[in-house]
Amino acid sequence: MEEQNVEIFDQAQAEKEAVAWFTRMNGRPSRADKQNFLAWQQLHPGNEAAFRVINALWSSSIAPGAEIAREEASSLAGHLSRIEERRKRRQSGSKALIGTLAFMALLGGSWIWLEKPGIWQDLNADYVSARGERRQIVLNDGSTVLLDADTAIDVHLDDAVRQIRLLRGTAYFEVKPSNIPFIVEAAHGRSNVLGTAFDVALNDAGVEVTLEHGSLRVEVPNASQQVVLKPGEAVGYNDQGLSTPHNVEIGDAFSWHEGRFVFNNTTLKDVLQKIERYREGRIIVVGSDLGARRISGSFSLDDTNAALSSLQTSVGFTMRKLSEHLVVIGP
Repeated sequence: MEEQNVEIFDQAQAEKEAVAWFTRMNGRPSRADKQNFLAWQQLHPGNEAAFRVINALWSSSIAPGAEIAREEASSLAGHLSRIEERRKRRQSGSKALIGTLAFMALLGGSWIWLEKPGIWQDLNADYVSARGERRQIVLNDGSTVLLDADTAIDVHLDDAVRQIRLLRGTAYFEVKPSNIPFIVEAAHGRSNVLGTAFDVALNDAGVEVTLEHGSLRVEVPNASQQVVLKPGEAVGYNDQGLSTPHNVEIGDAFSWHEGRFVFNNTTLKDVLQKIERYREGRIIVVGSDLGARRISGSFSLDDTNAALSSLQTSVGFTMRKLSEHLVVIGP
C-alpha cells in the first residue's frame, strides 16, 4: 500500500512570516527579495492569504497612523531645514537622509497610534493613569478622584470655581461639599455639583454620567438642555444632545472600581474598548456589524486575555493575535 504524504500547514508560522514579508516589501526590497517573496507566496495558498490579511489590516489602520505621522513630521521641520542647508554644502546622500527621516516620522506616527494613542491628551493633562492602572487622586480641596485605566484629566481649582476636564477615559468623583461650584467637563457637556459622588465616562459614542449619591445637574450648553439626576440614575449625551435619564444598578455601574466590568446590552465594540484600556497595544474590530452586536455579561479586568477568550466563546468571533500588541477581531 502506497504511503501518502500529508501536508501540514502551520497557520501561526505563516502569519509571523507574513508580518516579516510585509515589513520587508514596504521598505526597499531588492530584486532577490521580490523573487523570494513571490516564491514564498507560491509555497502554499495559506501564505498568500495570511499576507492579504496583514495588508488589509494595515490599509484599515494607516489613516490614523498617517495623520499622527504628519503631526510628528511637522516637529521635524527644524531638523529638515538644517539638513537642507547641509545638502547645499554636500549634495551626495542628503536626499536619502531626508527620505529616511520622513520614513521614521511615518513609523513614529504608526507606533504612537499602536502604543500611545492618547499621547496628545496626556500632554494637556494634570493626572494620567496608565493602561491597566486605577489611580486614586486627592485634590487640593479635599475631593477625591478615582481614575479608571487609560484616563486623563486636567484640573483647575481656585476661589471661584473647581473645574475638571475629562480628556479621556472614566473617572469617579467624591466631591467635598463647598460653596465653590464643582464642574466636570467632558466633550461638549458638563456636570455641576456642590457635594456628591458620580462617574463620568467618555468614549467614542459620547459621555455617560452616573450618580451614586447626592444631586447632580448635567447640561449640554450647545443644545440648551439640562437634567437633574437622582441617586441611581444615569444620562448620556453627545453632539445631538441629552438622552432620557434611566435607572442603573449601582453595584454593576461602579464595578470597575474593584477591577470588574459588568455590561448589559452593550455593543461589542464598547466592551472591547474597555478591555483595551487594561492592556498594551490595540484591539481592532473588522466589520461594523460585528462591532455593533449587543451583548451582556461580566468579567475580571485583571486578566484581559481570559476576558477576550470568554468573549470569543460567547460571541463566536475570530481572533488573530498578530503580535503582543495587536489583536484583530473578525466575523
